[in-house]
Amino acid sequence: MRKVHLVSGTEPLLFDITLAIREKGYEVSVSGNNFTPEMIDRLEQSGCTFFGEGWFPEKMTKDINFVVLGSTVDKDNPELIKAKELGLLVQSIPEFIYQRVKEKTRVVVAGTRGKKTILSMVSYVLLKQKVVFDYAFTSKTSVLPDQVKMSYESRIALIEGDELITSALDPRVRMEFYRPHIGVLTNILWEPSSEYQSLKDYTKTYRSFIASIEREGKLIYFGGDQTVSSLAEETREDITAIPYEQHVVEEEDGKIYLSTRYGKFPVEIPDTYFLVNMNAARLICRQLGVKDASFYQAISEYTLSLQP
Repeated sequence: MRKVHLVSGTEPLLFDITLAIREKGYEVSVSGNNFTPEMIDRLEQSGCTFFGEGWFPEKMTKDINFVVLGSTVDKDNPELIKAKELGLLVQSIPEFIYQRVKEKTRVVVAGTRGKKTILSMVSYVLLKQKVVFDYAFTSKTSVLPDQVKMSYESRIALIEGDELITSALDPRVRMEFYRPHIGVLTNILWEPSSEYQSLKDYTKTYRSFIASIEREGKLIYFGGDQTVSSLAEETREDITAIPYEQHVVEEEDGKIYLSTRYGKFPVEIPDTYFLVNMNAARLICRQLGVKDASFYQAISEYTLSLQP
């Protein structure tokens, strides 16, 4: 049984990774600060070893196969220092996720806005089609019980690509690591920040994301965003760039319907961007083998019964 220790396990995504890999059969230990009683209870019930609040370098042993480093861990963290002294394999969150899903078809949704909604829709449709898939989301959705699932049987992995710094050992952002077969870029809305001083700096991150798409891969992008469209024009020749816009609807007797070649499907539209995000989800599902007719039926049920 492979042993994994996770440093700074209270980070939202890292906590869910802890539970997911324990369920997959790993021997898991975790440390960090600010664990709630509910978190400790879930760790203990799942069979994870919780060392307690703080850091425990003496617990670092040579038989640990992987040490997974949270994005907020400092370079002088005593557990990190000990792990490096012992020559243990230290990986960031995205590095560890990638290694678990590298044999699967990877779908990575990136962009400033809309990621959670798109992934929620795709997840709902795949569940309706009884398609097994892994996932790693930084956002909680109402469709799935947790933010991370890792299994042996699935052939698909859905990943939320975010702009968080990878770790104290690597200043790159997480979405640069996943190497998607299907990359999705929603939009780019830049605001001045300590990380990105200009739109050029911010755009460079997404240019790197597009460059990370696997050979013969797909880029599904929002054609209504000028910056995104410009980036799509720069893609390698082996990548197929597929634009999407807002889906067409029609109103009848006070109700809204999706207008499709397969007929009309009733929908509830919760916000301005819903029809744009829905079209992105449709194109993703199409690339994963879901026919448009099946997508429309499922998404109609989704909008009438669930909201992300």
